[in-house]
Amino acid sequence: MPGLKDELDSQHWPIEIKTQHIEDGQTEKEIWSIFNTIYNEIREEDELYFDITHAFRYLPMLLLTLINYSKFLKRVTLKSITYGNFMSNEEKKPIMDLTAISMLQDWSRAAGDYLNYGYVDSLFSLCKEELKPILKETKGKDEAASKLNRFVELLQRVVDSFRTCRGIQIISAKDISGLKNAANNLDSTIIEPLNPIFDKIKKSLAYFDEQENLKNAISAAKWCFDNRLYQQSATIMEEFVVSFICKRHGIDITDEAKRKYINSAFSIVNLNIKESDWKCQNEEEREKIKEMMHDDLLGNRELVNLFSNITKIRNDYNHSGMRKDPQKPISIVSNIEECLNGFSKILFNENLDNSD
Repeated sequence: MPGLKDELDSQHWPIEIKTQHIEDGQTEKEIWSIFNTIYNEIREEDELYFDITHAFRYLPMLLLTLINYSKFLKRVTLKSITYGNFMSNEEKKPIMDLTAISMLQDWSRAAGDYLNYGYVDSLFSLCKEELKPILKETKGKDEAASKLNRFVELLQRVVDSFRTCRGIQIISAKDISGLKNAANNLDSTIIEPLNPIFDKIKKSLAYFDEQENLKNAISAAKWCFDNRLYQQSATIMEEFVVSFICKRHGIDITDEAKRKYINSAFSIVNLNIKESDWKCQNEEEREKIKEMMHDDLLGNRELVNLFSNITKIRNDYNHSGMRKDPQKPISIVSNIEECLNGFSKILFNENLDNSD
């Protein structure tokens, strides 16, 4: 009786048909032998097509593991997983495309990278790999693919602004507003089981304001802290407090010279420096500092201490701990969290939940 190879050879396709013996898979050792036999046949950057019509019991599960393993180590591309449904009642048995199962794994893992660590690169790469061909073929008319692609592009833009501490961009909320609008429009994805996963991503943006708001900076500092971007969190937090005081005293938050006045005012209060010892560059600076000294916030000892703390942490980071008494990593993290909660409580009368 002719076998599969005989049938394939009869088609006279211009390809090499190679047979490979595999174990029965009755023991754990034989199962791993099957895994290694298939894996060793795969070359770097291969395009993979699998048919699992006659795959025995656990083999489809083993195959999915093998595919993910090969994607990571050999940078392969999965093109197709098919299953011939010979149990169907139809006269002509249908061939089912199960590739979406592996695609769901890829999207789930990429979404997990964002939710757990704030990494959006995997989601962006998947958009290029999976969505761009769909959009090209449909000339951008596939609504689900188009909405998902737009959402991920904006998500990457917003995350990049957090990672690179783009304060003005964060406070202005232009990209955040676009992202939240895209999130609201994202009612379905290309794979239905992805919908709850992307609902979680959308919820991670809930505490950002769509309008220009200084509070977005403290929200960004919280997002960075939750995603272990501690240096960014400290940097954004210190500059946020300075910007907050700027707004209270009619100072443009982009005015670098006058921002230094605020840092000087905090330092004067913290160290209790007499006016005769102030090192002002000009009379304008002296008068502005005097004005700030009457601000209730600079009279709040807790706020002054917190600002001094976050400044020390930021300097410790920026100087790579190259100082006489560098903080230990665990102290840096706990101090940043203390500052984050303290600033939020004092300036907004809100408690932040950092358990996300």
